[in-house]
Amino acid sequence: MPDSSAIPASLLILAPLLGAAFAAGSITQLARLLGQDETPRARATAALAVAAGIAALTVAALMTVTLRPDPAPALLLAAACVTGWSGPGILARLGAVIERRLGLSPSPTLFAPESAPDKRDGREQI
Repeated sequence: MPDSSAIPASLLILAPLLGAAFAAGSITQLARLLGQDETPRARATAALAVAAGIAALTVAALMTVTLRPDPAPALLLAAACVTGWSGPGILARLGAVIERRLGLSPSPTLFAPESAPDKRDGREQI
């Protein structure tokens, strides 16, 4: 019987890249927040930086399984930085798309840029 607690080799190979994506996204969001005219609150800044890191890690992970041939690590890190700059709102958008495709009712999110999807010409825009 195989050991179910063992970490798959593919995850071990990606772990350094995903860790770098998390760090790149977090640091990029932190730089953006600290560059504002107002001094942000420490707790909110930390929460947004961690959430941006999670978003960056998610985008990099999704790119590794959807793009063929495999994307270059530099492309994944660039995507992580762009995602980090944009912030965690991308996860709210991605979650809304997935919920809609699965036929689930949308759930409220803390990091959503707006409370309802933008409607133009009668169609939802994400």
